[in-house]
Amino acid sequence: MCCKRVIVLFFLLCFPIAPAWADDLEDLENSFEDILERLNAKDLKGFLTGWHPDAVLMVHDYIFPVDRTDAGEEIWSQIFDDFFVSTESIRLTPIDVDFRVVGDTGIVWGTAQTITELKNGTRRVVNLRLSATFVKTSDRWLLLSWQSSIPPERNPRPGVQGE
Repeated sequence: MCCKRVIVLFFLLCFPIAPAWADDLEDLENSFEDILERLNAKDLKGFLTGWHPDAVLMVHDYIFPVDRTDAGEEIWSQIFDDFFVSTESIRLTPIDVDFRVVGDTGIVWGTAQTITELKNGTRRVVNLRLSATFVKTSDRWLLLSWQSSIPPERNPRPGVQGE
């Protein structure tokens, strides 16, 4: 009996389990959707309100991560302004996205598609893999990190089978 108690105590201490309450999961999904809606509406100010002050952004268009703390609001805003200046419209649409809540951390991962209409008439369609980490504050979920990348070709080397 003592051995069972020790094992249970070991697992409780080493692997704490925080239940993902339905409200937290729903709030996380709503926060994610709100950020996408504001991006699609080109509402930069509203878009940034959903980001944590210490957020880091890593997207396929930039070689280096953009750290909101290091960059400061002016540089952070300039990056998006530069993008929006040449963009007529943008639509980032989740295709297959999953959500998980672990304590005060929200994790989002999956695939999405971005359709960008540039002011010069060019249309760009990009399929993405994405992952995002949210942190729960006292009243809402804030995006802490975003990473998106373009998946590699299924078989990038001609003649090689089974990849």
